[in-house]
Amino acid sequence: MDFKVIFHELFIDDLERIVRSVAAHNPAAAQKLGEIIINTCEGLRFFPERHPRLRERQGIRRFIVRKYFKVFYHIDRETKRVQILRCWDGRREIDPTFPRV
Repeated sequence: MDFKVIFHELFIDDLERIVRSVAAHNPAAAQKLGEIIINTCEGLRFFPERHPRLRERQGIRRFIVRKYFKVFYHIDRETKRVQILRCWDGRREIDPTFPRV
């Protein structure tokens, strides 16, 4: 039962911001981090329910990459799609806003 993974434009903007920030100090690490995040997201094609739901937004799930980077996503079982919504640096003091799902 494979799902299709779709990246929301907010996720792409977030990821670009994170990679640019890391690249300012270490370009090789930035590229590796970006690849790890993308590959982990694409792995959600199989068993996307493996990560916990947010308490405050039950339709959104989250996983963490490399200790600090939170990836938020939504599963649509009817269309068999996983929409990757945001990629957030957990060291930021504010929480992300989410698009309507």
